[in-house]
Amino acid sequence: MVPGEGGNTTRPSRGRAALEWLAVGLIFAALTTVVTWPSVPRLMTHAPEHHDALFNMWRLSWIAEALTTYPSRLFDPPIFHPATRVLAFSDAVLLQGLLATPWLAAGAPLLPVTNVVLLLGPWLSALGAYLLVRDLLPEGGQARGLHWPALVAGTIFGFLPYRIEHIMHLELQWSQWMPLACWGLHRTVRTGRVRDGVLTAVFVLGQFLSCIYYGVFLVLALAVSAPVLVLARLRTPAPTARAEAGTSGRDGQAPLLAITRAFLVGALVTIGPLLAYSAPYRANQSALGGRGAHEIARWSANPGAFLSTPPDNRLYGATATLGIPEGRLFPGITALVLACVAVWGLRRGRLAATVPMYVVMTVVSAVLAMGTNTPLYRVALALLPLLRGLRAPARFGMVFALGLAVLAAAGAATLLSRLPAGRRRHALGACLLAALTLEYASNVGPLHAWVQRPPLYARWLRQQPPGAVIDLPIARARSLPHYEAEWTFHGRTHRHPMVNGYSGYFPRDYIDLLGAMIEFPRGASLDALRRVGTRYVVVHEDRYEQADFLDFDGRLRRTPGIRFLAHVPDPDYPVSIYTLEP
Repeated sequence: MVPGEGGNTTRPSRGRAALEWLAVGLIFAALTTVVTWPSVPRLMTHAPEHHDALFNMWRLSWIAEALTTYPSRLFDPPIFHPATRVLAFSDAVLLQGLLATPWLAAGAPLLPVTNVVLLLGPWLSALGAYLLVRDLLPEGGQARGLHWPALVAGTIFGFLPYRIEHIMHLELQWSQWMPLACWGLHRTVRTGRVRDGVLTAVFVLGQFLSCIYYGVFLVLALAVSAPVLVLARLRTPAPTARAEAGTSGRDGQAPLLAITRAFLVGALVTIGPLLAYSAPYRANQSALGGRGAHEIARWSANPGAFLSTPPDNRLYGATATLGIPEGRLFPGITALVLACVAVWGLRRGRLAATVPMYVVMTVVSAVLAMGTNTPLYRVALALLPLLRGLRAPARFGMVFALGLAVLAAAGAATLLSRLPAGRRRHALGACLLAALTLEYASNVGPLHAWVQRPPLYARWLRQQPPGAVIDLPIARARSLPHYEAEWTFHGRTHRHPMVNGYSGYFPRDYIDLLGAMIEFPRGASLDALRRVGTRYVVVHEDRYEQADFLDFDGRLRRTPGIRFLAHVPDPDYPVSIYTLEP
């Protein structure tokens, strides 16, 4: 039998279906542990030794605080004081924050909550890909409840090395809405039902609320590949379409008018929330400008990216130098071979209504991931100004991974369908899964035991009168982010506005302030601090050589307008605190 597509013909009992999903969930949980090792056993105490790990915790903490106290200030956290719409300087990770808020409000520790929310991303993404392929290929290699092609797709999309490249990025782990949107798309094309069109649009909205990058990239990918799905189905002979769709007595595609109506209703239902959520981002891009051409070029994948993995990968780590940081996109040999089998099967008339869409999605996403290294992205930048707000085209690698995962699943289904149901299918399916696990296994590191308690200086500042705080040492513009993520993370506990800040974008006013601070405490630096309302200067003593700190402390005490307030001898964060008089 040729592997089918769309519309499961076998209706397992609820009990069997529940057992299947329980088994799949446990398999993907085990793969999450293996691929991200040793993140899971250390999730209570450690996180990646990267400034974005602190940023993840800060964002979830701020969202929980804002939603439980002053929701109207959600996009105005007290960093980069006195800037506004600061949360929209980077991805707000709103859905992740909504998930974490009840736990944080109940007193759960911030670090393990953040780790769990982050690791949910690969796990949920794998489940989403499983659902998509389980629906597209209902009989493609299934054997007694385990759907091996769907497991292959989930493993590729959930755990390929690109994930480890971004293990410190909370938003880039939450891609589960991509396969769910494709699942909704296929259902809408099959049925033409409005509810399926609305469901598809809700999944796309979910991707925007989890990761702006992936939301934009998903819409672009679907805009290019969805018409291919419709055209491929129109060209598929009716008997073949019925066989592939698993339907009886009806074509495998709804009328085009019904499909269009379903998607239009879905767009109308979700456009309001999307416009509301994107408003601060659009305002920031208008006020601050987009990313520069040099910055976009820097984060564009090169051809070697598709042959490289992060250095953490146990098998292919030596290839890391072929790609760029955050842009290593090699999906493994097994995935590529299986995808080639699917394309070869297309030439032989198999899966004619499914494979073309994902071939287009994979190829177009791979080209766009190369950013300004290809003419296509330069054309896209000219036509879609929204892309100028996104600095890293290489992150199209996640859409590339989804397309390749479905193709690999189709290839696996082709191979498995040639074997009789039973042990041989299980053996081949298990071998494919083992090969992928071997290729994707990593040793994530380094991990760091971040200090979770509030520093003593933050407790001291909470007892002081209102006023903005600046933490020193502060970065030079060319050395950002330096300690800014750390100061921002701990600053959330003293409840004062912070002149410092960390995000994916540093505002121009802050860059100008950094220039003035080069001469601190001389020159124009004091006036620059007063203009932004600075009252407290916190000097972190352990970040200076002892002789340098003593010299700096002496100069501060001798400077008119600066007065020493306190020394706080915290074993982790010893500081001296000064006040800047008006």
